Amino acid sequence: MQVEFAILPVDIVVFVIAVIYAVFVMTIGDLARRKLNLDAEFTRKIVHLFGGGAILTVPFFPHPWLATFVGFLFVLMTSMANTERFGRFFAAMARPEDVENASIRGPFWYAVSITVLTGLFTFTGNEVIFFLGAAGIHIMMFGDGMSAPIGMKYGKNHTVVIFGSKRSLQGCLALFAFGFLGSLLSFWYFGTLFTGYDAFVLGNAILWTEMFILALVGATTATLVELVSPKGTDNITVPFIACAVMFLVGIALGVVVF
Repeated sequence: MQVEFAILPVDIVVFVIAVIYAVFVMTIGDLARRKLNLDAEFTRKIVHLFGGGAILTVPFFPHPWLATFVGFLFVLMTSMANTERFGRFFAAMARPEDVENASIRGPFWYAVSITVLTGLFTFTGNEVIFFLGAAGIHIMMFGDGMSAPIGMKYGKNHTVVIFGSKRSLQGCLALFAFGFLGSLLSFWYFGTLFTGYDAFVLGNAILWTEMFILALVGATTATLVELVSPKGTDNITVPFIACAVMFLVGIALGVVVF
């Protein structure tokens, strides 16, 4: 599909709203650390679970390719989080190893994944199937975001180390469950609600069966990928590989059409 590289006032308004949202989430993480004395691991999860929510603005852009730059600003902010200007955000997201390396690699690659997956579909004019990229992002947000705290709380005595990372059955089940829910949310929101984003609508009917099958595929793929991903790489491997597999299965199901 041909992409019109133009900018309208509405694009600017939506862009500003998305940026304000992303900064708001990071600020909440900072305030939770400083005012409520919550540790960085908890405040880091606030950003992980909600930061990517800025992609919900994509259907409101007359020119969706601009949404990519919201993610790119997030990339810049996380890459400069150890500077004086953004030091508060660094403290809210940094693990001990991040402090030693003076960088927050997890949130940085999280932002990179959001940016690339958004651009992959919107810069090519394929926003009608952006539900795939959004599902990969939501699996990373909710599935990967919940697997660690649930695994640490309920599976800490039953872990195995795989490629440098501790894994537990409870953590894997959490990733699958929340990844499945995140995928369904993406398919419903980006596949049924808006004109031009209706891949799961046929006539007056919503293709719930295809949505559930594709969500199961995405969640299963993400769980298996996260299980064997080397430490520190899951913010890249999980969303991209899950998106790629869902793309192939989506073609077979007939919901991904060019």
